[in-house]
Parts: sequence; C-alpha cells; structure tokens
Amino acid sequence: MSGRESRRGARRIGLALGVCAAVAGAADAHAQEPPEPDERVTISGRVVDQVTRSPLSGVLVEIRDLGVGVETDSVGRFEVRGIRLGVYSFAFSRTGYRPSTGELAVLRPGSFVTAMIPITAGAELAAGRFVGLVTDESGAPIANAEVQIPSAFMGALTREDGRFRFDAVPPGLHRVEFSFLGRATRVETVEVASGLTSDATVRLPVQPIEVDPIEVVVERREVFLEDIGFYERRSSGFGEFIDLEAIEQRAPNLITDLFTTLPGALLVPSPYNPLERSVVLRGGRLGRGGLTGGGDHCYPMVVIDGQITHRGGSTPAQIDYLIESSAIAGIEVFPSSVGVPVQFGGLDAACGVIVIWSRR
Repeated sequence: MSGRESRRGARRIGLALGVCAAVAGAADAHAQEPPEPDERVTISGRVVDQVTRSPLSGVLVEIRDLGVGVETDSVGRFEVRGIRLGVYSFAFSRTGYRPSTGELAVLRPGSFVTAMIPITAGAELAAGRFVGLVTDESGAPIANAEVQIPSAFMGALTREDGRFRFDAVPPGLHRVEFSFLGRATRVETVEVASGLTSDATVRLPVQPIEVDPIEVVVERREVFLEDIGFYERRSSGFGEFIDLEAIEQRAPNLITDLFTTLPGALLVPSPYNPLERSVVLRGGRLGRGGLTGGGDHCYPMVVIDGQITHRGGSTPAQIDYLIESSAIAGIEVFPSSVGVPVQFGGLDAACGVIVIWSRR
C-alpha cells in the first residue's frame, strides 16, 4: 500500500508510532549536497499540542540511542548538535501529555515538528478520520470491497471509485480488514490520530501472495476544510494551495509574505502606498509593467470564507488588511480563470482569484 505523493506536505509515520511527526527540511536544504556518512549534523525541532497546535515548552526530548536529553524552550523548540547520520529512537515526555516515541532517520541537517496528545481529565480526544482506496494489482479501483474496523465496530463497502471513508474513528491503533470475494484478505494495523485524517491505498491481489506492508499517510487536514472541498480541489491539479501546516512553517508577518515564492503570483507596489505590496496573478499581468511590476494591472478577486470581499479589477484588495495572517487556515490561489470553481467566480474571474479560509 503506497501513500499519496508528498506534494501535499503529508506526514509519514510508522504504523506503530505514537507520535505524529513531519520532517520539514527547508527547500534550500534539499538543494545541498548530502553530508558524508561520518559527518556530524545539527537537527532541530518543535513540539506542539496536537489539539490546539500551540507550542509546548518544557518537553523532555531524549535520543535514547545516544543518551542525550534536551528540553524545549518557551516556543517549543529544541536543537541537538553533532549527530551522525543514521536512524535514532526519540522519546518525548511532559506532564499532562501522553509520552510518545518514534524513530527518525537523520539524512542531513534539518528540522521536524511533533505533536503531543494532551491528557484531559473528564474529556475525550477528538475523533479522527480514516479514508482510502482499494485497488487490484494494476491499480484499478475495486467497488464493493469490504472494509472493517472491528475495534471501532465500523464497517463499509467501497464506492464505485474504490474509495471508502470512516468518520469519528476513536484515536489510536486499529486492525483494519480489507476483503473482496476471489481476492486475498488483508489485515493491517493503522494509526488514527486525534483530529487528523489517515489516508491509505490498499492493493488486493487475486491470490494470497506475500505483499509489501502498507504505508499510511496521516495528513494534518482541518476537518472543516475537508468538508468544504479544499483538499479535493487541491487534488484536481488546478491552482496553488497553502494549508495550515505550510502557513505555520512560514510564520508570515503579513499575508503577502506567503506569495513571495508562489508560482503564478507577483508582488507589486501598492498604488495606495508604495511601501506596501499588492498581489497580481498570472491572469492580471497587463499593460506597461509586464512581469516586473508597475504599469496597469488587473488585480485578483478575493473570497473570504466563501464570500466575495473584493471583485478585483483596477484596484487591489489590500489583503494584508482584510484578515490577520494568524487567523488563516488555508489559501487557494487560481492564477487565471482556468480551473476556477463556479462558486468562486468561474470564467468571470479573468484576473485570478484568491480564496482565504479562516480558522475554526
């Protein structure tokens, strides 16, 4: 079973791990030559509350293989220097939170984010979601395959497109059974994290032969964004999408900071204040300024939480004043009218559309 492509920023975790960690190396780090095997590198990380996503200070971070232990600072960060390349066992502990452990492959200098589950007296953790696809050996979807989660008393048949979905799955490890008449039954262990979506693809062979272990991708999906179609539109291939995890990693001071490296977007001086910036998309790069700013531009339409707040055209929306960057859960950017959903203007959005979703 193979996970979805990492272009979504998905978190890949071992099936038996109790920690949801995402290795988030900077783009320039990927461009560097990999260090020599004996070279020592520095890794850093940040620990957050899985429910509130706020940083956690005072978390004891242990690398048990090396006998090393450090604590997170006031913003949840820690750093360990002088580590050789290899795979290490990490442990995280803090009063009021479930201890968690996991393995991390150190391949180059970099950083990662880990979430810890709070122990809340008298309250249950938010349920998770388990979705996926059942296919045959060629990758063709299998309809009416049976998917069972006995520990949660849940069961369903796959749709015509081979997909299935379980909402309100209790957090934790679950044995999941996949079966279809005439094909080998598979039983796999899947971790469902509180408030997150686990996405899996399962291949059912005709004969009960040995197959590779499945890989489950646990993405930090905001449930309300999934419900309004944010992730489905992202998978369509049209537009550029910035999810909450990417926003938090960038930690922008202004919304326009998120557009500095976005394909199809250009920042130009605001006609109201040359010290401020406005966003012009590919469909609005008109007139004398060309691609370098200035001249006559057609500014994009702006939609916030499904409502059109600026219709675009000859005046910019000044999005830095419309909503605080810390209040944003996701952004959809359609640089031209191609692929713009009807509810966001469709073909009428000739200069592009910026769709902003606030946090819930």
